[in-house]
Amino acid sequence: MILVSGTGCGFALSSRLTRRKRNLEMILRMLILLKGEIRYGNTSLYDAFTGAAGKLEGKYRDFFLLTAREMQRQKGESFGEIFRKCAEECLVAEELTGEEREKLYSLGRCLGYLGLEMQMKQLELMEEDIRLSLQELQKRLPERKKMYQNLGILLGILLAVIVW
Repeated sequence: MILVSGTGCGFALSSRLTRRKRNLEMILRMLILLKGEIRYGNTSLYDAFTGAAGKLEGKYRDFFLLTAREMQRQKGESFGEIFRKCAEECLVAEELTGEEREKLYSLGRCLGYLGLEMQMKQLELMEEDIRLSLQELQKRLPERKKMYQNLGILLGILLAVIVW
């Protein structure tokens, strides 16, 4: 039982890395969609979020729709506050590192009050940042997954020997 538990922990950490990669890919997709909606659709931020929501699914679609709804309510909050609140509510980003989470939240502070060109530059910078994080993760993903799995197995064996 102890051996199986240790192995399960290792495989759980391994699958968490895969979910982190998937989250980064979806954030990158969100940025590309937003950039396209704003630049080529020449739309407002509200329209960009509602338009891009139609091209997303799951919690990412919910995040875009909730953000658009909150923008429409106009409670006196800045866009950065709305964006962060909605991201924390919809995109429970436990797989992301603290730095990646802060990058995502900082996007809200960079949008909404700037001119079109500045918004495009901010989106491009964020896109490049996420691409670099994703490349680094992909480069180390196989070895880290294998390491977590092996450590889980070894931990299970060690605990079984200690308890025995």
